Amino acid sequence: MAGNLRTLAWLFAAALAGCASSSPPKSAPAAPAPLPPRCDPSAAQVVVGLPIDAGVIEKARAAAGADMARAVRADQVGVQDYRAGRLNLYLDAQRRVARVGCG
Repeated sequence: MAGNLRTLAWLFAAALAGCASSSPPKSAPAAPAPLPPRCDPSAAQVVVGLPIDAGVIEKARAAAGADMARAVRADQVGVQDYRAGRLNLYLDAQRRVARVGCG
């Protein structure tokens, strides 16, 4: 009798396992792609001709909507790394802003 109960219990467990439905695991919703950094050099043209200082750099950065800004001297060897959200202020020999660009 004990053997019959074990066999019956095993068959019942096997039947229940066969009835169980396994649905695929739900994946988390995909995160939206980050927006590309903004930089509009035309909006920063207001600083062309001004002597460079921290206030001019910040004014140009804010106007362009850039994440960061840097001043590049005419005699400076620069790194050619491209960053879409960076404003570059190119200076002339008198340390005045000659032109602006992003990258």
